[in-house]
Amino acid sequence: MKQIRISLCIIKMLWKDKVAYPGCLFTDLMMMIARCGVVILLYANIFKLKGGTINDTSFQVAAWSMFLYFIFMTLRLRNVGHMIVQDVKSGSIETMLVKPMNYIWNRFVWQFGLGLYAFTFSVLMGGALMFLFVGGIPEMTELGFYFSLLIELLLCTILGLIIFSIVGLFAFWMEDIKPLHAIIDKSIMILGGSYLPIALFPPLLYKVSIWSPFGASQFITHIVYNNWEDNFLKMISLQIFWIVLLGLLLYLIYKRAEKALTVNGG
Repeated sequence: MKQIRISLCIIKMLWKDKVAYPGCLFTDLMMMIARCGVVILLYANIFKLKGGTINDTSFQVAAWSMFLYFIFMTLRLRNVGHMIVQDVKSGSIETMLVKPMNYIWNRFVWQFGLGLYAFTFSVLMGGALMFLFVGGIPEMTELGFYFSLLIELLLCTILGLIIFSIVGLFAFWMEDIKPLHAIIDKSIMILGGSYLPIALFPPLLYKVSIWSPFGASQFITHIVYNNWEDNFLKMISLQIFWIVLLGLLLYLIYKRAEKALTVNGG
């Protein structure tokens, strides 16, 4: 309970800090709208040339799938790896290990809190623009859609934080983790459906997206498709599997890093 109270205090503090600097929010919103808008306009023309549907998928469904990807990215979960690297290189991680909150959990909370303000307003503004210019889809009239959205938001957040925290902890043994971080980040972008909607994936790439942890960390983009209801349990199970497996790996790497820090003195 104590860690939960501390976590809520951190999130509240970070929210107030973001409110005090509205320029950052404006920049985040404009970047999200620009990136997402360009991609959606591109596919609007592609779908128009193809008669309105590709692989039995309408433009509206594909657009909402990509929108969910870009909205989720405003949480900037990938930055938790950079945060850990900075702690390792500056030596501040040594002092943070003795604090009442677990270090990894602390970094989870901080990264989520840093992105929550931009995420909230991106959902509100971006969602309004999507309904205005793209229109809604039938799935949005069902309560199950919003239940799936909340579940996927939670699971994708946890899995994303775990993946990038593992990458960040490699700073204990690697002088520069940027190449590794770039590979993981780009894999998630491709398999998550950032610039190519999931429905348009070739069969092999689609299978890799479903069964890999990188694609699983972006399953939130799948909930707009017709087959989501049939695949719901399968995808949820896959995400939980990867969360448990990679969570255990993160724990082992962290314990080894903690031991190395204790033995070597930083």
